[in-house]
Amino acid sequence: MSQNKTMRDAVRIALGITTGVFALQAVPALAQEDESAKPVEEVVVTGSRITRSTLNSQSQDTLIISAEDMQVAGDISVADALRTSNLNSLGSFRESSGSSAQSNATVNLRGLGAGRTLVLINGRRVAGSPSLGGGGTVNLNLIPFSAVDRIEVVADGASAIYGSDAIAGVVNVILKQNYDGLRISGRMGDRDRDDGTEESISFLWGSTSDKGSVTFGLEYDKREPIFDADRDYTAARWGDYDGDGYITGYSETAGVSFYGYSAINPTYDPTIPYSEDNPATWYVYPGAGCADNTSSGGGFIGPVKADLVFGPDAGFYCGYAYALVSANRAGMKRLNSWVSADYELSDNVEIYMDAIFSDNESFGRYAPPAAPGPTIPGDPRNDVGATFGYFRWTDIGTRDNVVNDTFIDVNTGIKWDINDSMKLTYEYTSSDYRSASIGSYYLSYGGLEYNIAYDITDFDQFVANLKTTTLNDDRQTLDKHFVGLQFDGFELEGGISTFYAAAEYYEVDYAALVDAQSEAGLVGGSAGNSAEGYRDVTAYSLEAIFPVTGNLEVTAAVRYDDYSDFGTATSPRVGVNFVVPGYEQLRMFASYGKGFRAPDLSDLYGATSFSASGGVDYYGCQLTGQDPCPSRQFDTYIGSNPNLDAEKATSLSAGVEWDFMENWQVGATYISMDIEDSIEYTSAQDQLNVDFRSGGNNPAVQRNANGQVLEISAGFQNAVTDFNREAVDLSLQGDIATGFGSFFFLYNATYYMNYDAEVTYGTGELFDAAGTLGFPEWRTSLVGRYNYEDFQVNLGWDRIGESESSVSDDKYDAWDIINASIAYDMNENGVITLGANNLLDEDPLLDDFGSPVDEYQYSQVGRVMYLRYNVEF
Repeated sequence: MSQNKTMRDAVRIALGITTGVFALQAVPALAQEDESAKPVEEVVVTGSRITRSTLNSQSQDTLIISAEDMQVAGDISVADALRTSNLNSLGSFRESSGSSAQSNATVNLRGLGAGRTLVLINGRRVAGSPSLGGGGTVNLNLIPFSAVDRIEVVADGASAIYGSDAIAGVVNVILKQNYDGLRISGRMGDRDRDDGTEESISFLWGSTSDKGSVTFGLEYDKREPIFDADRDYTAARWGDYDGDGYITGYSETAGVSFYGYSAINPTYDPTIPYSEDNPATWYVYPGAGCADNTSSGGGFIGPVKADLVFGPDAGFYCGYAYALVSANRAGMKRLNSWVSADYELSDNVEIYMDAIFSDNESFGRYAPPAAPGPTIPGDPRNDVGATFGYFRWTDIGTRDNVVNDTFIDVNTGIKWDINDSMKLTYEYTSSDYRSASIGSYYLSYGGLEYNIAYDITDFDQFVANLKTTTLNDDRQTLDKHFVGLQFDGFELEGGISTFYAAAEYYEVDYAALVDAQSEAGLVGGSAGNSAEGYRDVTAYSLEAIFPVTGNLEVTAAVRYDDYSDFGTATSPRVGVNFVVPGYEQLRMFASYGKGFRAPDLSDLYGATSFSASGGVDYYGCQLTGQDPCPSRQFDTYIGSNPNLDAEKATSLSAGVEWDFMENWQVGATYISMDIEDSIEYTSAQDQLNVDFRSGGNNPAVQRNANGQVLEISAGFQNAVTDFNREAVDLSLQGDIATGFGSFFFLYNATYYMNYDAEVTYGTGELFDAAGTLGFPEWRTSLVGRYNYEDFQVNLGWDRIGESESSVSDDKYDAWDIINASIAYDMNENGVITLGANNLLDEDPLLDDFGSPVDEYQYSQVGRVMYLRYNVEF
């Protein structure tokens, strides 16, 4: 390891010196004007490494989102641009308050999970987020948005080119290069439903010459957090809605936890018939004087009936309305910069460099810590002499999490056109991601025990001893060497075949370190497990294009990956691209391939951690005859699995594109994906379900002599059931020119034909989840633009289709969002845009109780009015 590190450092220094020398040589040339017209450059399309002069000779469908598209849509980050795509069908993770991953945003192609979507920058792999498990999942918030030229999405298997993680497809974020000029952009957004704002400013500068170019970008943006209390559908709510004279927890409450004051009654006698008027018959006791004090700034409500938490006739607890203070969406401050440079050493040799430097700070808030534990001596609420309960430690304060992410990604390379038929590329990438999460005002069980042991009676001292600070220190680095050779092969009827042979070697170091007290389960309101891992990967690949005829092109690729930790994988792919002879407006294509996803390092090497996980113990209720069976929390120990195998996938796609009239095109693509050995997280509920079906014979669930659960072992394992996904993508685009302006239309849709899901974990019994809640059959988007002289009007419509519950007769309507903007081009004075995201201020999709059904699929932001100004010099 030390030798490898020495070699990496030496390479970094050498390449840094070389790049600096080349940059100095380029400066005089960049001041010169290039009067000659450059020839049309060949390009590299996502899903291939072979440079070519056209973008339409592909055997896999590619969605392209341009920088203009993103501006028109009102997006302010790469994550925003991808979140509303029809290919991001089932929603994706966004900044979520109160966790070590709260600063992250991901993309989830076809609902297969962010870990199965490979995100590239300029066609190359970068370090994934260490807060997301030590795999290849990229935090989109660390990509400088103002520097993005376009995003290319291939929602089809691509492991034959890029290796692991490309099961669902590839998102390639291509940054600007060869820019000439200065661009300044500013944006101010105002949220209608609270006082929150969105602010951003960016600079883009570039200079080009006949020898090279330099492009530099700098951006700052800020988004304030969204608090649960500022939205009707996430605010705390409670009431006697059924008129029985009581508030029943979790059926008549929202945003209210039984972790308020729920003391276990030491005088409880189960042999005495239950009476709602006799506290001696209550298993759970709400404490003396429990009442609603929210109007005076407190958060306690009650008494609340405990039937759905501790079982029927269990008594009452004092609830805590945590949604009065908690944040839903984390606040963000981003400062990102990016530079790209290239320089021609000669007519045949070019060197290049690009680098990203990103700093991201996010803020999240949870309610005061909630944790089981002993009662506080002398607490006036404890008038029954309870020794244990489930409490909200409000005197400590709200749990505030601040996460700081730093991302440095440097890529340098050289291109050598050996001759007209052979090109050599070498590049080196050093990618470093560091994340530090600091949590304030958590509960120290050690401090609590100290107070009890030493009989601390001073209130201020007692509370001070309870407070502790949590820390997550996460790091992931990637160092990669890549060499590729493109060369011409043999002659075919349609032209010369082209080959690309490549070899790469990269190392990944990963560490996610949790403070020892949290890892040991000694911190109330916090849990986690540390993980450290290392892997190196050696890969070889070969790609070829065979122009069989002038109308038929066959592509083939194969890649071999050798991982130091779990083994090897071979990923082949073959594709066909066919243009109908005599009718070139009609193109058909097809692709078949195999892919894989390596286990995340945290899944392989993570330490076991404690969590109080919620679940329903059906077997335990069967033993006691309890019906309905309540949900409660269980001591759960979550561990890794060093024996995990890689996931395997097979993908098949076929499509057609038809230019049916001038400037109009329609397309359709069918895709089928099969996943084997899926890496699944088994939760406490999963293990309880297995225990119920096996009659209490699941060794992962330990019980006492009375059948009560003592602890549950959860974690990761390869599934024994294969899963299939089938979908059809549809597209239509075109423009119309008139005497009073021009119109442009773009329609994209995805229809799910099949989405396998397991009925219950471990049974192997599958059902088609397409059309059920969380898995809509349809996801569509429509964009319309109207240009007239210096004005542009834009209208966007995003729709998530209807769905229904998989466990009841409940049906959910389709969900629509309208975005609109109008822009005025003042020529040399810039462009000013007034717009609105979620113009009609639609709520997210809500259930019958008025609560959101899916926080990641349906936006909870509400309407945002914004003003943007761009000017170029």
